[in-house]
Amino acid sequence: MQNIVSLKKHPIAAAVSMLLLQCCAVRAAEPPVPASSSAEPATSESAGPLTVGEADSLAPEVAPSAEKLEEVVVTAVARRTNRLDTSVSTSSINPDEALQAAPRSTEELFRSLPGIRSESSGGEGNANITIRGIPLATGGSKYLQLWEDGLPVLEYGDINFANADNFLRFDGSVARVESIRGGSASTFASDSPGGVINFISKTGESEGGSIGESFGLDYTDYRTDFSYGGKLSDSINYHIGGFYRTGEGIRHTGFNGQNGGQIKANITKHLDGGYLRFYVKHLDDRVSTYLPSPVLVKGGGSFGAAPGYDARHDSLYSQYQTQVVTYDAFGNRRSRDLTDGVHALVNAFGFEFDKELAGWHVNNKFRNSTISGGFISPFTAGVGDAQTLADGICGCIGATVVAEQGPNRGTPYNGLAFQNLLFDTSFKDVGLLVDDLKLSRDFGPISATAGFYFARQKIAIDWNSWQFLLQTLGRDPVGLSVTGPDGVAVSNNNGLYNPGLLSWSWNLNYDTTAPYLNLGGAIGKFSWDVSGRFDQVKARGTLSQSAGGQPIDYNGDGTISPGFETTGAAFVTGIDPSGRVNYGAQHFEYSVGGNYRLTPKSSAFVRYSDGARFDADRLLQIANAVNPDGSLGAGTKGYDEVRQLEGGYKLQGPGFAFYPTAFYTVTDEANADITTGETFLRRYSAYGVELEGRYRVLNTGFNITGNVTYTHARIDSDRVNALVVGNTPRRQADFIWTVTPQYEAQRWRVGVTLQGSSAYFLNDDNRRENALKQGAYTILNAFGSVDLIRGLTFSLSVNNLTDAFIVTEAEEATGAPGSLVRARPLSGRSILGALKYDF
Repeated sequence: MQNIVSLKKHPIAAAVSMLLLQCCAVRAAEPPVPASSSAEPATSESAGPLTVGEADSLAPEVAPSAEKLEEVVVTAVARRTNRLDTSVSTSSINPDEALQAAPRSTEELFRSLPGIRSESSGGEGNANITIRGIPLATGGSKYLQLWEDGLPVLEYGDINFANADNFLRFDGSVARVESIRGGSASTFASDSPGGVINFISKTGESEGGSIGESFGLDYTDYRTDFSYGGKLSDSINYHIGGFYRTGEGIRHTGFNGQNGGQIKANITKHLDGGYLRFYVKHLDDRVSTYLPSPVLVKGGGSFGAAPGYDARHDSLYSQYQTQVVTYDAFGNRRSRDLTDGVHALVNAFGFEFDKELAGWHVNNKFRNSTISGGFISPFTAGVGDAQTLADGICGCIGATVVAEQGPNRGTPYNGLAFQNLLFDTSFKDVGLLVDDLKLSRDFGPISATAGFYFARQKIAIDWNSWQFLLQTLGRDPVGLSVTGPDGVAVSNNNGLYNPGLLSWSWNLNYDTTAPYLNLGGAIGKFSWDVSGRFDQVKARGTLSQSAGGQPIDYNGDGTISPGFETTGAAFVTGIDPSGRVNYGAQHFEYSVGGNYRLTPKSSAFVRYSDGARFDADRLLQIANAVNPDGSLGAGTKGYDEVRQLEGGYKLQGPGFAFYPTAFYTVTDEANADITTGETFLRRYSAYGVELEGRYRVLNTGFNITGNVTYTHARIDSDRVNALVVGNTPRRQADFIWTVTPQYEAQRWRVGVTLQGSSAYFLNDDNRRENALKQGAYTILNAFGSVDLIRGLTFSLSVNNLTDAFIVTEAEEATGAPGSLVRARPLSGRSILGALKYDF
């Protein structure tokens, strides 16, 4: 009944439901689609269609068999191959397995992949993602690319404010998520030496579909997902899938912060010895994003809620401040809607051509994505009692502080308050044009693959930050007005002061070209490969920024607004850019690997790789890294080098599989954090072991899957801050793990997922007294489902069952017990129900 009520609330969902159900009802029995060409990558659709898409609304299904060793690997390899015969570390998650972690975002799904550290405390998007001890000095996914169907979503995963995961959603169109860690990612991908996470779409090889509705039981979120695919003729198949959602989201904002959806479709024409596939995607989604906010330091590695404010369940957004008047980076007055949060707008078109031609295997992938949107969210610039903050703002003693919004409007206030640095960012254009052409052929015992890669990444982003003074009352903070002892207003009635603290405007283009070659062969049970890639990047464009200001008529009444005569607003003139890029950089990457088939059910491999990630917009934040004429400064290479050695073992037996891998990584990095102003010119090293396995008790319904990664990481050198040399890098734990036991019966299934970490420091300067440290933790997620009737399943999942308070990052390096710091915790407990109908 709850599902029916939800559908009534959403006419679009109801229309899609009726359409697909009618298609199911009238669909006649037809012969199966012909088997695809051997050249076509597998899509793993046999795992069953997914309808209640994206990880925040998945309905658990029967877990897959433990024997996955022979699954086909298609990501960042010369040719598709099975897992046992490849000399790289690979893993995959199909839709069934994605359910088991009860994730509430795409980024939480990544935590189920071995070696992946995904900090999902920002909500949907805006996450920090890395792998195997490779540093995570700032945000985004610098060394790990996110792909859709074999091509990157963005060339650079850590563009300021425009992280790649902002533009990626997991829904019913996805057949599986595949990851490559280290290994051939260095030579089969540009700018992704750490690895690749690839979302592989369903293509309609298996005819059928599904429709689903999910709903938060202790928070407001309604979502409809659909998926359908099949054949149009004996040689043409198609698939279409997507989602639409609305609701407040997992934390309180005072408004519907989750609004939007996605639709993806593809059509495939099977050819003699190959196929031609066309692909389209439209994403228009708005989600609230959570930036650092007040958190109480308890000491001993524990954190908790600030007085009146619980960052697990509350947010700095407010129903009293959804519309604000701001100015863009060039001084044009405009109104901004805080309910937009992170707005991702993507329109993509692409194709893949795969065919045998005169003894050559040709594969060409192309995609053009127009990407725009924005990022607007409150950030805590300072926190304390309102009187102290107000006195600091006016430079006086005894300022008057009055609530100007909400039920207590007009009354004095001296409770806890925070200074809101409102991040107001517009993605004018972060589109990507990408093309990857490769040709393969066997020459006797040698298999050769040659290719050419081209990418054009646009970065046109404007950023303004505006300061407000707001109460921190927990939910729905209100604006405060500040008046000096002389009766002169220091801020206006919504708490705005010091408008336009700074303005930045990036207008950059990065062209990447990369020829590459892979050679491989086999001698008995031993297979080998060697590959090389020559990346060349041309950077062109400007950065204009301003940190000063001029007086401003904020409310447009013809007079200078009180308090803004001297602080004013900072606007970019655009006449003389503060930074310019006009350079070329290049690097040769290579990888050498070997694999030995020990038995029909086991193998061992070893690989050494030298890869690079080229620098993008953040290079302009590093002093003297770029000369005034745009050329690279002395000692600046324009890329960060990553060298990796790894070796592993793969074993399968009756009902079990086991994959241990040892690794050693050295990373040279040049990076900068735009919010803290920190610069990182460092060398890091890390070594460790990944363990991945699964076990099924034969002739029972019990199975368990899991992975654990040990990492010993250190800062080996730092040209800016020698005090951190020898320290463990920020947010790097020695151990991370995910373990999922579950039990399946004929019509129901139940299980839990335990995701955790050993203790880690929140900043690099971690040998000081009261250095902030998150203690060891385990997040408990639970899931269960029952088949109500044939094809109809009800599921229930609980994320963070114990409501643990876990901090993933902090702005401060130290904090005494009892003090307040600015930090981002994981979201608290949430319960999600879902109904799904497969047909």
